[in-house]
Amino acid sequence: MIIQMALEKTESPGNANSRVLIVDDHATNRMKLSMAVFQLGHQVELAEDGIQALELLRSQDIDLVLLDILMPQMDGTTVLLHMQSDVALRDIPVIVISAVDEMESVVSCIERGAEDYLPKDFDPVLLEARVNASLEKKRLRDSVVSQLNFIQDIFGKYVPESIVKTIVETGGLKPTRTEATILFTDIEGFTGIVENISTEQAFTMLNEYFPAIIEPINHFGGVINQFQGDAMLVTFNVPVTDQNHADNAVQVAQEILRICQTQTFAGTRLRTRVGINTGEVIAGNIGSGARINYTVHGDAVNVAARLEQLNKEHGTLGLVSGTTVERLKGNYKFSSLGETQIRGKRSAVQINELVV
Repeated sequence: MIIQMALEKTESPGNANSRVLIVDDHATNRMKLSMAVFQLGHQVELAEDGIQALELLRSQDIDLVLLDILMPQMDGTTVLLHMQSDVALRDIPVIVISAVDEMESVVSCIERGAEDYLPKDFDPVLLEARVNASLEKKRLRDSVVSQLNFIQDIFGKYVPESIVKTIVETGGLKPTRTEATILFTDIEGFTGIVENISTEQAFTMLNEYFPAIIEPINHFGGVINQFQGDAMLVTFNVPVTDQNHADNAVQVAQEILRICQTQTFAGTRLRTRVGINTGEVIAGNIGSGARINYTVHGDAVNVAARLEQLNKEHGTLGLVSGTTVERLKGNYKFSSLGETQIRGKRSAVQINELVV
């Protein structure tokens, strides 16, 4: 405690980037490590044993622990076991402090999650290198977590966690031009339906409807790119590569149509229209700061949206373009409806009714 007070009264040589907890039962060792770490520009917290260390870890924001192994009441190995069993503590890096004859204990600590070790008669240059390396690893881990949270915000809570992780690992948010399969959904006659039921029933209906149709989207690897009222835009093969993107989109459409045939939502039977098209898209982030959306653009997206609308004219519920059918690997039942001209496209588009 005297050491800590003295440090607080000394002007720091630089910005205190990180908070380092030093755990050692010997006052002299604590003093040496404290002065050395403080000279590196970090804030210092002190603990005399493992019990006190865990109390500080749970009450303070600690970025790194320098941990003695042999201590009374609770040794360093036990501290590590407690940290690994606590979700809030397990990612805090630990450097164990060891004497020359404690290598067996050092190995045991590293097996229990310690990042590195440091001899008690430490060299200041070695201390700086290992502290900096451990803090940099923590910074990178924190950055990944931050990216995961950011991506989850962009895609919404209905994106499968496995896809979110893949996006981070592969840099899937970078702007890209690629082939993708686009699926649009819309509830037939939605405006008329909600005009004839109460507001509470309408919300209950949608709260039952969306989870039911999102389940197959997640199962087949689709990513919900946009919600537009009762409509959805779902992408396959962006931002995560999917060699079976056409098949997966068609299987999702089949499941959605079957669900709507067999289920009611808040006592209401709903009919969902689906349009599917495969083609080249440009995908990436649009916006800046907190107003960023991951979106897809291109002729392929427009055609999928138009196919969903064409269901009205043909009295169908699922229309799939010829480009999607050409890429299918599995067997599905279609009824050819010939070609149609779509605004903005020079050539006609082959359309097929998906039969369920």
